[in-house]
Amino acid sequence: MFAGLLAIVIKGTADIPGGFKELWNRVDRSGRLDFFNFDPNPFTRHTFWTLTIGAFFTNLTVYGSNQGTIQRYLTVKRWQNASKALMINLVGGALLLTLTCMSGLVAYAKYYDCDLLGSKKIARGEQLLPYLVMDVLGKLHGLPGLFVATIYSAALSTISGGMNSLAAVCITDFVKPTYARFSGHFMHEDLATKITKGLALFFGTAAIGLAYLCQYFGNTILQLSLSIFGLLGGPLLGVISLGMFVKKANWVGALSGLILSTIANLWIGIGGVLNAKPVGLKPLTTEGCTNFNRTTISPFVSTTQAPVDLGPTFYRMSYMYYSLYACLITFFFGIIVSIVVEKMKWIKVEPIEPKYLANWKIWHNNRITQIVTKDIPEEEDIELNEKEEIVYF
Repeated sequence: MFAGLLAIVIKGTADIPGGFKELWNRVDRSGRLDFFNFDPNPFTRHTFWTLTIGAFFTNLTVYGSNQGTIQRYLTVKRWQNASKALMINLVGGALLLTLTCMSGLVAYAKYYDCDLLGSKKIARGEQLLPYLVMDVLGKLHGLPGLFVATIYSAALSTISGGMNSLAAVCITDFVKPTYARFSGHFMHEDLATKITKGLALFFGTAAIGLAYLCQYFGNTILQLSLSIFGLLGGPLLGVISLGMFVKKANWVGALSGLILSTIANLWIGIGGVLNAKPVGLKPLTTEGCTNFNRTTISPFVSTTQAPVDLGPTFYRMSYMYYSLYACLITFFFGIIVSIVVEKMKWIKVEPIEPKYLANWKIWHNNRITQIVTKDIPEEEDIELNEKEEIVYF
């Protein structure tokens, strides 16, 4: 995937007369380089704050509470290796995001005087990148196919991991306990393996079906995927954080916060999708389009739509804040319900053991242990690491 995006950025920039300097000037003149929009309004789609605070919590749902990610953490023998993998992922993710943004800048600079949507050369915004690939790399035999192969390889590796994670959760948390309850004995591993494969097939088929439904939503695929992480991952992140940082929290409060935050998040998320309308679009023109018989639009006339009814203001909350919104609701109701249950003594609850609470001493001791055991042979290091997990986690 890196190779495909890099090819698009390099070849696309080279095709623009004036190179990167002209590319940057075209984008800058259009007002699309808005790095320092400090508008605190949470209903503005993208600002400095939504892309820092909101994006932090959205990504935290991916790396801190997503079952597929945690399952990957557990595949390594030492927590230090999981930490190193995260650091490598950080570098790779930053590079991928940079290349993706650069490909968008290349697309605008190349078609700055020809609105592909307005000229009907493409039907949806998601078709812009494939159009750019064929336009830039089409004359180089084999490269468009290479680009498609890189996209599919990245997508398949991600999807396969997600399907396996879903199957593992279902077989462990639902199928096996239900089977043991009704049959009176544990499920045989051969049968469990077959059911797991069947579940993975089912979830994969469902994912393909949902992919066809994306064409009916007004949002982009990227916004939909990040919204889903925030809508469904946000409550889970909230309940995990509640258990880590609030000593008074109990399972009744955590469950109440989880349920209420999920309902509230789905309500605002579904409302946002149903009321989704494009706002704040920058001016575009079709003056430079070729083979276009319709009346062109002056480059100085904004194509921004007239004011339309966007539905209730609450539904226009930036999708980057969904995760933070869910965490706040989980903490609010989780703490209140936990205190009420403890004071009223309606249900007997056990206090959280200190080893499960977030504690700077734990991280500090783990860091010291990592330094001390750096030169210890692997077998002794693994044994010591296991003892650490018993003591601290």
